[in-house]
Amino acid sequence: MSTTTMLFCAILCALLVAQASCAEEVSLPRSVKVCNRRSSDYSSCLRLAIQESWLTFVKGIPQLQLPVLDPMSMDYIESNYQAAEISGRFSLRDVKTYGLARTNFLAVRPYFSGNTMNMEIDVEVPKAFIDGNYKADGSIGLYKIGGKGYFNVSIDHISATWSLEGHVDDDRWIIDHLHIYPDVEKLKVHFTDLFNGNDELNKAALSLVNEYWQVFYKGFLPSLEKHWDQYLSDFLNRFIFSKISVSKVFP
Repeated sequence: MSTTTMLFCAILCALLVAQASCAEEVSLPRSVKVCNRRSSDYSSCLRLAIQESWLTFVKGIPQLQLPVLDPMSMDYIESNYQAAEISGRFSLRDVKTYGLARTNFLAVRPYFSGNTMNMEIDVEVPKAFIDGNYKADGSIGLYKIGGKGYFNVSIDHISATWSLEGHVDDDRWIIDHLHIYPDVEKLKVHFTDLFNGNDELNKAALSLVNEYWQVFYKGFLPSLEKHWDQYLSDFLNRFIFSKISVSKVFP
C-alpha cells in the first residue's frame, strides 16, 4: 500500500466506524452524533456529525478497537510499482503518518435507490507528513536502484472525493467499488541511501523526483486507484459492513 493509501484508508475507516457505532451496540462518547436519513437535511447532518466527532476518533476508541490515528502507525507495507520512469519493488517499515487530526469533511452525498446504495464523500487534509524506513529494488530511468534507509514525504493540501458504489443484500451493505482520485497541491520527498552508498546518485534522484513530482504522481495514479479500489473494498466488506445492519446504521 502507498503512503497516500494509508492516509485515506485511516480517514475512511474512522468515518465508517462513526456511522456503524449504533449497530455495534457499544458505549461511545456523547460527542458522536447519529443521523436519520428521513431528515430533510440528512447530508448536512452526516457531514457535521463526522466533523464534530472527528477528534474523538483521532484519539482512538478502545471499545471499537480503533487505534490512535494521529500519528497513525503501520508496521509493514509492500508494493510493486511501474509508472513513468520509476519501476521496482518497495517495502516500508515502521511508518507513521501525521496530520489526520486536521482533516476537513466538506460534503457527504448518499444515494439510495432500490437495493443500490452509493455514497460520495469530499475531504481535504491541509498538511500531512509521513516517515519511516524503506527498502527498494528497481530502476529510475536507466539507473538501477537497490538500497534501504530512511524516508519521509511532506504533502500540502490533499483533496479528494471518495466514491463508494455498492448494493444491499440481506440487510448488509456490500461495497462493489471504491474510487479515489486525490489531488495534491505540493509534495516533497526525502530518502537516504537509495543507491547503496552512492551519495551523488542519491542526490540526483532526489532532485529529479522533487522537481518532476507531478509527472511521477500522475503516472502512479492509475495503478494506485486500482489498488485502492481492491484493497479498501475488501477491507470494508470483511471487517465492517459484513457485521452490521444497514437498517440500523442508516435508519
